[in-house]
Amino acid sequence: MFLKFPSRRNVVPFRALFPNMITSAALACGLASLHFSIQGKFESGLIAIALSAIFDALDGRAARLLRVTSRFGAVLDSLSDFVSFGVGPAVMLYVWMLRPEIGPAAMKPLPHHLEPMFMVCVLTYSMCAAMRLARFTSAKPAKKNNPIASRFFTGMPTPAAAGVVLIPILIDVSPTIKWQMPPVAVAVYTVLVGALMVSRRPMFSFKKLAVHPRMVLPLFISVGILVFIAAKDAWLAGAILAGGYVLTLPFSHISHARLKQSMTDHASRAANESETGAASPSAPTVAAPTTDTDEPRPLRIGNS
Repeated sequence: MFLKFPSRRNVVPFRALFPNMITSAALACGLASLHFSIQGKFESGLIAIALSAIFDALDGRAARLLRVTSRFGAVLDSLSDFVSFGVGPAVMLYVWMLRPEIGPAAMKPLPHHLEPMFMVCVLTYSMCAAMRLARFTSAKPAKKNNPIASRFFTGMPTPAAAGVVLIPILIDVSPTIKWQMPPVAVAVYTVLVGALMVSRRPMFSFKKLAVHPRMVLPLFISVGILVFIAAKDAWLAGAILAGGYVLTLPFSHISHARLKQSMTDHASRAANESETGAASPSAPTVAAPTTDTDEPRPLRIGNS
């Protein structure tokens, strides 16, 4: 009567279903964002996408913690990400820009000759999200001891891209700013965010990112200021978070290059040491004279 869960057992333990339940909640939030976007309720749509991002961050950690990772969960997670972070933001941008009668009162209608261009831009963003998720799902898992894979993403991840591409709407609904980007700028910006998703640019993953001791205090102060801003204007805080992640792009590129060069230098030094150790024999040792109470110990020839 129903589709069977891919399992070899007659019964499925609940812990194997729990991460997929979280993924299903993320998918439901993504679908809810489509509903709110069509109705012009952009604040509710933004909250739904934010909840989907939170659930998306929890399902993978729950699967690894419970040791119940599966191919089914990985595919379901990619489908959920595409709906929530690929289709949801594109539909919201489309409704926000092309249907001003249900949007904010101050929204200026988009000229008719620009509608096809904007439609192509949001479609490009969705297609880039689909291509990135397909590449991520079909790619071989990275080695556990690879420091580059644990510290950097290849291209911008789709949850972050969803927050970044929605910055124009976050600024528009913010009661503090209420500024609207020009339509052409929004269109170009949307395509650039989509290009970042399918690019090979390294982006910080923040999973194993270390902070210099001198930067701990400024980090604490920045978090406190951000919390204060969020209490006054949550949409502005979201725009700051998303914009701040984009601004880390040059720093991630520099850090990635340094880490890669450090790994190359370490590998070359290890190769040279192994070759040198194999070519030259170790220094001979001579046993020191012993007494009845002393144990024999090697005496190295040369300066002490």
